[in-house]
Amino acid sequence: MKHMRYQKFIETVKEHIQQELQKTVYVYPVLKNNGAIYDGLVILDPILNISPTIYLNPYFHRYLDGVSLEDIYEDILKTYHENLPQEDFDITLFRDYKKAQERIVMKLINAEKNKQLLKQVPHILVYDLAIVFQCSVSDFMNEYATILIYNQHLKLWNITVEDLYETALINSPRILNSRLDNLHDVFAYITEESLSFLEELNISILTNHLRVHGATCMTYPGILDEIASIYQDDIIIIPSSIHEVLVFPKNNMPEGYTYDDLDAMIQEVNETQLTDDEILSDHIYCYHRDTKEITY
Repeated sequence: MKHMRYQKFIETVKEHIQQELQKTVYVYPVLKNNGAIYDGLVILDPILNISPTIYLNPYFHRYLDGVSLEDIYEDILKTYHENLPQEDFDITLFRDYKKAQERIVMKLINAEKNKQLLKQVPHILVYDLAIVFQCSVSDFMNEYATILIYNQHLKLWNITVEDLYETALINSPRILNSRLDNLHDVFAYITEESLSFLEELNISILTNHLRVHGATCMTYPGILDEIASIYQDDIIIIPSSIHEVLVFPKNNMPEGYTYDDLDAMIQEVNETQLTDDEILSDHIYCYHRDTKEITY
């Protein structure tokens, strides 16, 4: 079966959705994490000033795998209706820092892979990673949604990146509270051999209650010290994705295994299990309980 090319697919989907809803539809490139560029479809509603962005790249891969265009149209329309805001977005949120302040949260990303983005946004470098900042707008969307904070916001609000960081350190654990999960609850794709190895390490999963950008929890004040106290040991941190990290006590490292072996495992998962924008890092980190420092 011959498939249409990607650009033709985008135009076909756009035209169909526009005819179906009789609304203005446009597609624009969106710079995502790690420099990945996605094509976002937006349906303009004359009644509302905000609309969900639906990324078309994953739909094209489903199309290549044999999913019909009719099923793709149906899913896009379903996604649109399920995530359509119930009210206008309060645009004064970004003019008044007092309004935005309670919504500012952190997001942890790879510094090297996001060099271009970091030129445009306020950030704090931690290890070889970077904390950037977002404003939660979940009140206006049916699911958790955020808007990235750029350098111009700091000028508008007349604040510093340190002010932003101090605020986000308070808000993030409150809005996106951390959780320590059992290995079985999350990693359905892990093979039995890998699962047996990871269980031997006594691994837990650190994320937030939404499991969205949950790796950021490793930067929450006191969280790693709390986990180290549970383990009564230093902690090895495996950055499995931007959504979670795996943690286990350092003394549980199996005999014959090295940090290089774990790095190789991380790199394999990054290449075979994650999309480009989900990757956090390609090596382990170690939290030292006595000094409260992280090395890598």
